[in-house]
Amino acid sequence: MLKLNIRQKIILGIVIFSICFGCIGMISYMNTLQLEREVLIIERVDDLSNLILEVRRIEKNYFLYRDPSLFSQGFSYLDRAEKLLNVLMGEFGNSEVKKSGQGLKTDMSRYRDLLQQLAPAADNKVRTGPDRSSKLREVGQALVEYSKSISRFERANILSINQELRSNLTLSMVGIAAVVLALVGFVSSNILKPLTQVQEATRKISQGTFKALPIKNSHDEIQQVFAALNSMVEQLLKRRKQLVQAQKLSSIGTLASGIAHQLNNPLNNISTSCQILMEGKKGEDALADKMMDNIMQETLRSRDIVKGLLEFSREREYSPGPIEIDKIVQSAVSLVSSQVPSNISLSTNIPDHIAVHVDRRKMQEAFINLLINAIQAIGEKSGEIRVSASVDKGNIVVTVSDTGQGMSPDILERIFDPFFSTKEVGQGTGLGLYIVYGIIEKHQGKIRAESRPGEGTTFVITIPLDTEHNA
Repeated sequence: MLKLNIRQKIILGIVIFSICFGCIGMISYMNTLQLEREVLIIERVDDLSNLILEVRRIEKNYFLYRDPSLFSQGFSYLDRAEKLLNVLMGEFGNSEVKKSGQGLKTDMSRYRDLLQQLAPAADNKVRTGPDRSSKLREVGQALVEYSKSISRFERANILSINQELRSNLTLSMVGIAAVVLALVGFVSSNILKPLTQVQEATRKISQGTFKALPIKNSHDEIQQVFAALNSMVEQLLKRRKQLVQAQKLSSIGTLASGIAHQLNNPLNNISTSCQILMEGKKGEDALADKMMDNIMQETLRSRDIVKGLLEFSREREYSPGPIEIDKIVQSAVSLVSSQVPSNISLSTNIPDHIAVHVDRRKMQEAFINLLINAIQAIGEKSGEIRVSASVDKGNIVVTVSDTGQGMSPDILERIFDPFFSTKEVGQGTGLGLYIVYGIIEKHQGKIRAESRPGEGTTFVITIPLDTEHNA
């Protein structure tokens, strides 16, 4: 069975409605034309009856006054009646009326013959006789009966047409009522009820209740709306889980900054103790001196990591200033170095002393997100991450490349969208690249991605140089 959507159903209903009411309108119009024709015919039939009555009146006057001059008037009225009857015979549609008209025409001829027989001769004497007079009256009465019969039939025909018009009007009103009821039922069940369900679903969503709507196999726009709403509900559920995960990560970051702050004291104590031992025992034992030196170096390295972690986690307003790009990249590399597995090599090739006017913490956050994203893209396979930079027409162009699995074109188009992630829930929030995009845009820079499935990904960042400090 052919499935129609709401638009097609409405169009089909309008077509059927138009055809039905077009037919009713055409029938009513034809009935109106027929009624108009019958009215004109009945007017002519009345004229014919009046002419016949005039002939009979002259006939009566003749027998009362025996005036020969009345014959000319009688023949005149009779001629007009015959002409009018000939016109009407071409307009009569019913066989009974035609039969009556033919009888009237025949009796008119007989009446004319009888009237001529009674007409005065050359000597101006009127021919009379009881047989002729009675036959003339008899035929004249038949003329009147025929004309009345035709008039009655035509009037009955007018009443019939009028009744048919009223029936059509009643049917039209019933049809309109049926169409309106069908339209109300259709709109109520197919549009208003689903819209009420959508409204209720959106209200529940606004209250935090995510529940999919049942989808009927109706193949219409409402089904598409329900499917889109269910897809939105599914995405909202996923986004909520990602936000919860992001909130957990934020809490972990706050906790980590607190721990890092607490680590400063023991690290300072270790550093001080190591320095005291190095000063007191220096030169006595070469191996001990070497071990003390290693302890000092690792302590300083740990202190730098803690310092970078504190700077990264500390909340502060956007405050750009001149800073060399290689220092930002190196600090980001230091912070993520503990997350780089042994199967991945991380290399940098950044020119020295290239200054940019940026917020160090924000830009460091951007590079950390890109590096973590590259590490996750490579996964457990062996791979390489390369960070390089070059100067091009007043801009520093930094590229972050990895040899990971790459991305398809449809995913590549959406990677900077908020909450978009190809990872499982719990492995990413879908906010990393969105945050990177916002940071680069805030610094009047640009970022784009180049990737193909199986060929890795390269992020190209363009940032304006600090002209004052690069002169």
